[in-house]
Amino acid sequence: MVDYKKLANKARKEILTLVHKAHTSHIASNFSCIDIATVLYSNLKKEDKVVWSKGWAAATIYYFLWRQRKITRKQLESFPNEPFFGLAETTVPGVEVNGGSVGHGLSVACGMALGKKRAGEKGIVYCIMSDGELNEGSVWEAAMFAAHHKLDNLVAIIDDNKWQAMGRTKDILKVNTNNVFKAFGWATVGIDGHSHLQMEQALDYASKKPFCVIADTIKGKGVSFMENHLLYHYKNVDEECYKKAMEELCQN
Repeated sequence: MVDYKKLANKARKEILTLVHKAHTSHIASNFSCIDIATVLYSNLKKEDKVVWSKGWAAATIYYFLWRQRKITRKQLESFPNEPFFGLAETTVPGVEVNGGSVGHGLSVACGMALGKKRAGEKGIVYCIMSDGELNEGSVWEAAMFAAHHKLDNLVAIIDDNKWQAMGRTKDILKVNTNNVFKAFGWATVGIDGHSHLQMEQALDYASKKPFCVIADTIKGKGVSFMENHLLYHYKNVDEECYKKAMEELCQN
C-alpha cells in the first residue's frame, strides 16, 4: 500500500527547499496541488501523459519529473536556472506545454488525447488546471472540442484553491465549475483535493465522456501561515519563513 501522506509531506519539504533556494514565489500555489500530484504520479502508467496547464507550479512539476527519472537530481536542483525556469517550459523533458500564459493546457491535452485515439494508442492524458484559468475562453473551446470528439481518454483535474493572481476567484469571475463542465458534455466528480483516498478513487472512475475532477483544495496547504490567502502567491520564502514552514512540515 502506498503511503501517500509520507510521500506528499516529503514532496512539500523538497519543493519548499527548492523555492527557498531559488528566491522565487508561488509556494502556496505549489502546495495546493501536491496531494493531487502525489496520488496521480504514483498511479501513472507508462502510456499516460500529464499536461500541466498550471505551469507556475514549476517546482512541483520538476520534482515529480525527477521522481519519474525524466530529469536528474542535479537538474532539479538547478531550478530556476535555464531551462528549469519558474514557469515550466517545453524545453524541459516531460513538460508538454509552456506555463506562462494561462488557459492553454486543456487545448494541448485535447490534441494529445485525440492523437492517441486516432493512432489506437492506450493511455490517458491528464491535464492539471487551476480554478483561475477557467476565466479563459480557450478553456471552454477545448471543453466543447473534447466532448464533440468523445475524448474518453482525457481527464481534467481542477486545483480549485479559490484564489488567483488578483484575489479570490469568486470575486474576480465566479464559475460554477461542475455545472458548466456537465453542460459542455463532460462527466464530473467533486473531491476533497487533499484526500489521497478520494483522489485515488477518482482516478479509477470509468467514463465514456471526457472526465473532470474538481478538487477542493487550500492554497498553501500544509503550512498554517501560508494557507488560504494571497500573500504567498507572490512572496518568496525567506530564511525566517523557510525555518518556520519546515518546522511545521517536520511535525506532520
